[in-house]
Amino acid sequence: MPNYPERGEFVIAKVKKILPFGAILSLDEYSAQEAFVHISEVSSGWVRNIRDHVKEGQLTVAKVIRVDESKHQVDVSLKSVSESDKKRKLQLNQSEKRARKMLEVVAKKLGKPLAVALQEAGKPLEDAYGDLYAAFEAMAAGQELSAKIPKMWAAALTELAKKEIKPKRVFLKAHLTLKSYAPDGLDQVKAVLAKIDAQSFPDAQKTLRYVSAPTYLVEVETDQFKRAEKIMAHLSALLEREASAAHFEAAFTVQR
Repeated sequence: MPNYPERGEFVIAKVKKILPFGAILSLDEYSAQEAFVHISEVSSGWVRNIRDHVKEGQLTVAKVIRVDESKHQVDVSLKSVSESDKKRKLQLNQSEKRARKMLEVVAKKLGKPLAVALQEAGKPLEDAYGDLYAAFEAMAAGQELSAKIPKMWAAALTELAKKEIKPKRVFLKAHLTLKSYAPDGLDQVKAVLAKIDAQSFPDAQKTLRYVSAPTYLVEVETDQFKRAEKIMAHLSALLEREASAAHFEAAFTVQR
């Protein structure tokens, strides 16, 4: 069965064919599944000639805006991709290629075909960490594996990860605003801030700092970008629940 990306996902796309009112793209991450970008989704400005913006053979990053599996149709947007989104996706793609190569090296060392390596180690690691390179980063950092794979794979992969990958730190910031017009609003705000400040994560550092009323700054430092995003999502959900229960205005905006 064809493999389809999810709506809202950023994908690596190669311009395959240019049409008068759009372009056909090839999604190599999805077995060369084709996608269509309408001319209105190529650029935020007026597009007089689509060839001024995309070229055949060009490699770019697109955002999936519609998926209709019954029609085997995927629609994407180029104008909805920011420079930071593009940079992050391209870096992730390069990291995944590197991770796949590392898995191949270990498979060769153990005398196993790559297909077996993917089945016994690659797939379980991807399921547990979201992508293979994130799993290698965790192994390089000395973390206990959260995926069940044979010991011979775990030992060999960890050895290579510690040799090839230097653990890095990821920083994410978010602006948090709280407004309450109740008589005891200040106490309510303090109570919510105390709950957020009390949140702790064994694999990350979190700080909460006052900026200026009613704005605060949340900073998260960890060794994996996806982990930092999950922590921010957790804190945002906590703020939303508390704000809804106390009936005051709140916002949580992650800086990217």
